[in-house]
Amino acid sequence: MSQRRELAQEQDDTLGLEDAARVLRLGLEAMKALVEEGTVPAVRLNQKHTVMLREDLIEFLRAEGRRQAAERKAAIGKRPAANSAQPSPQRAKPAKARRISPPDLAAYEVKG
Repeated sequence: MSQRRELAQEQDDTLGLEDAARVLRLGLEAMKALVEEGTVPAVRLNQKHTVMLREDLIEFLRAEGRRQAAERKAAIGKRPAANSAQPSPQRAKPAKARRISPPDLAAYEVKG
């Protein structure tokens, strides 16, 4: 491999905040929040430069994807299948007040 290619590959292994946000398809502020929370591992070199590894971002995506898939799977397991024989619980509709007597329409008649 040429020296230029090796250098380019090394530079691609580390990302700044803007590039990391682009990889995760997030806004810059959302990416900063993930770094501040410690959700995504990153190294602060100084006040202006934060660097992270591409492989850490990919691992974060894998872990988060698996976590969310497990949550969805658990939620599906709690509700009955659409084609099951069990009736699904009906939501209680609020009772409407019924009219006992018809309204007095005489007040609306045109006189004249």
